[in-house]
Amino acid sequence: MDVEPLELPENSLQAFQEYLELRYSPSTVEQYLWAFKSNSPLLRDQKAVDRWLRKKVYSRTNNPFYTGFLKAYIDCFSLPLVVTPSRRKGRVYKAEPKKFLTKAQVDHIIANTSPYVSLMVTLFFETGLRLRELIDARYDDINPQERTISGTGKGGKPFKVKYSTETSKKVLKWLDSHLYNRPFHIDQADVDHGDRFYYYLKKTCQELGLEGVTPHRFRHALGYHLVNDLKFSLPEAQAKLRHTRVETTGIYAQTTQERVDQKIDAEVFKE
Repeated sequence: MDVEPLELPENSLQAFQEYLELRYSPSTVEQYLWAFKSNSPLLRDQKAVDRWLRKKVYSRTNNPFYTGFLKAYIDCFSLPLVVTPSRRKGRVYKAEPKKFLTKAQVDHIIANTSPYVSLMVTLFFETGLRLRELIDARYDDINPQERTISGTGKGGKPFKVKYSTETSKKVLKWLDSHLYNRPFHIDQADVDHGDRFYYYLKKTCQELGLEGVTPHRFRHALGYHLVNDLKFSLPEAQAKLRHTRVETTGIYAQTTQERVDQKIDAEVFKE
């Protein structure tokens, strides 16, 4: 027998936002709202939830982000749904080392995309800004004379980051033709401009033969470039990327450790 799908209140998005804001950090609120907009139509009965869990969570090494979102979604609306555990008990997932975009790959994307995508990728890589920090920057947050972008980032912390003199010329040209409050929105349409940019970026990079490119990967690419290519110390890279803990920045030292191990084998152990 078919189960009647659950109905949410008309103001469900606002209600979910208010629920989250009382319980989570601003960055988690933003991420869970994104997940709600993308997934709530798929989560209206237990069978659909179980299918979603298999696809989003259990086939992706038990991604905790989606289970956290689902629990908040269920609790907020007091839904008669449960987070069914995976049947693959005892399975241990070994995290694969992160693969970072190289500077050469970033340069290739910048040189072979539209002016909009090229500018945004350049700014992501030079500043280390997160998607919303850059895409939603206000006109008054951008100081072409100082070559800085200011705002409020993760955890409600203020930031001020610099970009290069060469990029400043492109920024000035862009600002001259986008004289509205949030100039890194490609236009003033009432849409999610973060999702829109991600669509353009993904499509462009696929045409260049690069799969799985997201805006956040340029932040990772910057961290990798600083630590591995430019030999920044971890505390220096931490300061640039505005990480709270230096252990977070340590992921960019993975490849360095692999290189050290190879060098030990070759030069010390003579293997």
